[in-house]
Parts: sequence; C-alpha cells; structure tokens
Amino acid sequence: MRLQLQPTTPSAALNAVYARERAALAPECAGVFGRQGLFVGGDAELAGHMATPMLGRRIGLRVLSAHRLGGDTVCEPGDLPFADDSFRLVVVQHAFERVADPAALRDEIVRVLEPGGIAIVIGFARYGVSRAWLAWQGRGAEAPRFASAASSRRALSRCGVDVYAERRVGHAPFAAGGLRFDVPPALQPSWMLIARKRSAAALARTLPVALRPRPVRANLASGTQRASA
Repeated sequence: MRLQLQPTTPSAALNAVYARERAALAPECAGVFGRQGLFVGGDAELAGHMATPMLGRRIGLRVLSAHRLGGDTVCEPGDLPFADDSFRLVVVQHAFERVADPAALRDEIVRVLEPGGIAIVIGFARYGVSRAWLAWQGRGAEAPRFASAASSRRALSRCGVDVYAERRVGHAPFAAGGLRFDVPPALQPSWMLIARKRSAAALARTLPVALRPRPVRANLASGTQRASA
C-alpha cells in the first residue's frame, strides 16, 4: 500500500525530518564526481540545498501525486525523460512510498543511473518514532505500509544495484530533566541506503581466476624414491 500525505505543505515536524536527512546526505553528495545528478523526492528543497561541487548539472523532481512528478520537468514516475546511463548520482527521498507503482520508478532509476554510479535511497522506517504521526497524516486513505531497509536492499540488488552502507537518520537527541537521550537507531524516523550500480568491469573482477595448469615432471632426481600409496 502506498503512503498518501494529505497536506500539500509539509508540517514543521516533517520539515525538521527533511532537514536532518539533507544534513546526512550532504557529505555523500559532495564527494560524487560526474556529469550530472538526479534528485527525486517529497522535499521540494532537496536539490536546491545539496552542495554538489563535482557534478556538472543537477536536476530536481518532486512527487506531485501518485502518478506525477514535477520540478525541472514534468513526467510520470514510470517514464523518466532521460537517456540510459545519464546520471552519476541519483537520490530518491521518500518517493517510493508515494507513487502508485514503486517498482516502475525503481526500474527507471536504475536505467538512468550510469554503471558505477551512486544511488542513495531514503525511506520512512517501519517502526520509527514518526510512524504514528505519518499514519495520522494519511487518515482517510489506505493505512500506510512502509518498506523496510532490508526489503529495499533486496529490491535494489535484484536490479543490479548493490548497497554498501546503511544508516538511520532523521531525529535529533532530546533532553529531559537535564539529561540527554539519544533515539535508538531502530526508532529513527528514516533509513538511508547508499548503493552502487554494477558495471561490466566490476563483474569481470568477480569472476574466478583460472590458473594455467603446470606440467608435472615425470623424471625424479637421482637418488629419490616415489612415495608409496
């Protein structure tokens, strides 16, 4: 079931989560070198806030509805108007939870990501502290079901994108009675997966190395004896 957020303008609480997610994304995006990057998500300010000094161009899309993306261009989630292998970096922030066909969007993301390129996916945690609030935001619609980081990892792997890092983000520590409390990782509102698309060179490196058989000397040196079985 897909998540439907009723308000068109995010609340202060959701904006705070978005801001912490952008802070976690910043160092990852800043270190990617390539032609261009694609940012798809529910945060309208995502692309504008990311510092990408080593990317030649940055394109931002926002989920307008379950069947529509807008921003630098307008398109359907399952039909991105970009050529194959166009982007060195693709960031997907809470888009899979809000479109009607997440698998179609995932296939398109993998298609436009160049071999060896970086994909960063952020989703709401299934058991995060913000689950009740998000469910209330989706009142009147189907009960939201959040995809876990593990299931998203497996889905990306089946598409040829391998996750090499997983993090929990989105909630700041809080204080009570002069004491500081950190939110456990399992209860953080969001998870973040950092992955790389497989390339032909990477696949070649994983192939077993075939060694050339060495000839066995039939003649033994003088004075040696064969070991009996």
